[in-house]
Amino acid sequence: MPIITNREAAILGLLCERPMYAYEIEKIIEERNMRHWTEISFSTLYYELKKLQQKKLVTAKTKISKNNVAQKVYTINDEGKKTMKDKVKELLSQVEKIIWQVDLGMANICLIEQKDTIESFTKYITSIDTYIKMYQELLDFLKKNNYPDSDLALAERPIMHLKVEKKWAKEYVEGVKNGTKTNWNNRS
Repeated sequence: MPIITNREAAILGLLCERPMYAYEIEKIIEERNMRHWTEISFSTLYYELKKLQQKKLVTAKTKISKNNVAQKVYTINDEGKKTMKDKVKELLSQVEKIIWQVDLGMANICLIEQKDTIESFTKYITSIDTYIKMYQELLDFLKKNNYPDSDLALAERPIMHLKVEKKWAKEYVEGVKNGTKTNWNNRS
């Protein structure tokens, strides 16, 4: 069985719904806000489709549109479906190591002053609030339009993660303010 990347899996998942033109895939990616939870960019879509063809997981047939334009219709085949099912099981079975840029900042926090730490964390908390709001709006839209629970989870899960991250950041700032969290200019 071929090994597929997360980008390829996102595209295969869409093709499991029905055969599509690349433009249709792009529209669905936009409509579903998939760029918030996938690594697909507009510029990589055609490249990824070509890789999926080379791996013999999708086929492409050229059809002439109503406007007399040649367009490729991509269809997942049986091997692609099997590969995708295996990928879904793999993705749901293990935690992924996440690299947070805030960790790099924490590792070097001794380089900045206490007031800069408080200011930076205040901005960090504001950015968390922005993302929570964005995901909440997405969740409200999905609920309003009767999307399945699995789609609701794509908004609910990040909200939960972000709320915990916000709690941690607020507690850290409070510790900095009251003097229980210190580490400024201690390292040489």
